[in-house]
Amino acid sequence: MSFIRRILGVDPQTNFEKGSLAFERNNFKTAFKLFNKAYQQFDTEEMKLLALDNAALSAEKAKLFENASELYYQQILRVTAKNRPNRDIFQSIERTLQMIRLSKKPKISPNQVRYLQFLIYLSEKDFEKLSSIYETNKKSLTDSYGKALKLAWTLIHSSDTFLEHEPLPTIAIPDEFDKIKVKAEEIMQRCSLCKSELFLGDKNQIIEKGSEFLLSTSLTAHAPISISSIFLRTGSQGRLISTSTPELPLKLSTGENYTINFSLIPNLPGKWTVGPLIATYEIPNEDGEYPSNSNRFTIEAKDAEPALDLKMEAETIEEDLEYLVSVIVENIGKISLQNINIKIDVPEGVEISQGTEEKLISSLAEGETFSFEVAFKFDLEQTHFDGRIIRTDCFIGEQHRLAKSSIKLGGK
Repeated sequence: MSFIRRILGVDPQTNFEKGSLAFERNNFKTAFKLFNKAYQQFDTEEMKLLALDNAALSAEKAKLFENASELYYQQILRVTAKNRPNRDIFQSIERTLQMIRLSKKPKISPNQVRYLQFLIYLSEKDFEKLSSIYETNKKSLTDSYGKALKLAWTLIHSSDTFLEHEPLPTIAIPDEFDKIKVKAEEIMQRCSLCKSELFLGDKNQIIEKGSEFLLSTSLTAHAPISISSIFLRTGSQGRLISTSTPELPLKLSTGENYTINFSLIPNLPGKWTVGPLIATYEIPNEDGEYPSNSNRFTIEAKDAEPALDLKMEAETIEEDLEYLVSVIVENIGKISLQNINIKIDVPEGVEISQGTEEKLISSLAEGETFSFEVAFKFDLEQTHFDGRIIRTDCFIGEQHRLAKSSIKLGGK
């Protein structure tokens, strides 16, 4: 065959070599045409894939993005048909999607490619990647392939999928993906046996940093299952402080529901995504484990408000004439405080004999207490001192008053 091609002047190796030379000279349009011809002419799969990859790259370099996207798509199908490693398929998928994004009038829908990607991840039980595809693209899943992807996502979490043996959505896919679709459908059926949902009491609640709040999950079984692990993703914005997780394995019968409560605390202000809750379960008399992923919640956490407790305690130094007052400040909030200023309001007829009218505390950590003493002396010329009120005010800087207190002193 190759001898006849050489006689007719259509030898694929010649076209391939000419394409390589054109590519080296940055003549990418010519290289694309020559590599594409070689791809059509080669007999061996190895050389076909090599010519196809070069043709796609040349089209990309020539900014013929529509051609590049079609060639990379063909690459997806060929590597899938030959059972090449999935990393090769995913690389071709990413390159195809990139070319589609750059194309003015793409002939291939991006959701068509995403749906094939979705089937691969489903067949591998990679629910983290499945979730990423869905969450990242759910607003653009509006064409027929996008709707099929959304429906498949719903069926994975549907209580009726397994019981009614509901198949994946009917949508045209290449023959090369038939085996993957069968495997994905099998996984989808089993992944619908357990439904997990997260609930937040008040979705509009704005939670203070460091303040505890409650979250609960409901696990519903749609066939006999045995739950072997339960894990709630909390990310780095906060932490889980307690849970009512049952002893595992947790066996649930058909239709049985189980509720778990979680207590969490946000560590940082800002938006905090909690979830999904991942319940991994086994099916009696079958090998393998299957994950059930819940929904997520985005919680808004704000900086905690500063809070102080300010009080005074007094004891007599000399009866009716002088008092020693202790001023006690406690940080009862959830954040550390700096530059706390305490001012004492001294009434007429009373003077400070020890200490000052103002006290500056440079810092006070959460839960920390600070105290100091001030001695007050009554005017000796007065014979009646009843009803003298000493007031204290606590500020951060000069603007924000956090606490106030007063104490009544007097005598005859």
